[in-house]
Amino acid sequence: MVFDLTYWLTTPLGHIFVVIIGLAIGSFLNVVITRLPLMVERDERHLSLQQLNIEPPQVTSLNLAWPRSFCPSCRASIRWRHNVPVLSWFLLRGRCATCQQPISVRYPFVEATSALLLLVLFMSYGPSLEFCFKAIFCLGLIAVAYMDWETGWLPDIATIPLIGAGLLFSAVNESQPGALGPTDAIIGAVAGYGLFWLLNFVYRSLTGRNGLGYGDFKLVAALGAWLGWVLLPLNLLSAALIAFVFGIYMVVAGKYQSDVGIRFAPFLSVAGIGLLLVHDLGMLPMYLSG
Repeated sequence: MVFDLTYWLTTPLGHIFVVIIGLAIGSFLNVVITRLPLMVERDERHLSLQQLNIEPPQVTSLNLAWPRSFCPSCRASIRWRHNVPVLSWFLLRGRCATCQQPISVRYPFVEATSALLLLVLFMSYGPSLEFCFKAIFCLGLIAVAYMDWETGWLPDIATIPLIGAGLLFSAVNESQPGALGPTDAIIGAVAGYGLFWLLNFVYRSLTGRNGLGYGDFKLVAALGAWLGWVLLPLNLLSAALIAFVFGIYMVVAGKYQSDVGIRFAPFLSVAGIGLLLVHDLGMLPMYLSG
């Protein structure tokens, strides 16, 4: 009997395999969220020093593969048995095995969310090119959302590839019924970037300071490339409403910090993932379905 991988992936065992892959990807996303901003900041600082003819200081090598995972508090390397996605965090009660300092709930949340999203996407599209592209979109938005949430910074290396992936997907998938075409994707990307650039220009003209980060421009361009210009306004409105409700909660709870404000990328990302899934499930009105 010939082993049929495609059929096996549609069985319960295949779905469990997809979940395990999702957990592993989520674990890697945690590394990206933590290290990528540090890596970009280090490189930009070194470049600035070199332009001033100042020798950059020697620092410990840090990239997405090295060094191995370590505790952010005591810097002790994390043993493999303490690095099992989701499970280890609960077994350790959310604390480092070495120094007992708390470990952020972000780690199991990102891992579990990645696994759930991957399973939902796989059950919708199966082992297809569409599944791969839309997994890149959703998982990329998770990383982008948390980087902005924790640092207030969206590196170009995280947002620009999302724009490129959206435009590429619109080109290779345009022959499918109801698919977003390259023209709509390009218009969506340009409109998204241009709208946020204009809003920031007006705000800066009135107040003398930026109201939006330049990383937000590129993130909205990415959302426009994936969702198209028809759905982009709904994405922005949904994100604004979620951010408004969250802002009220922060003020009422006494947690709002005026110097930090409300970072918008997490809400854009949540709305973007939600719209993509709802659109593909056919739950939007016909005039919004593209």
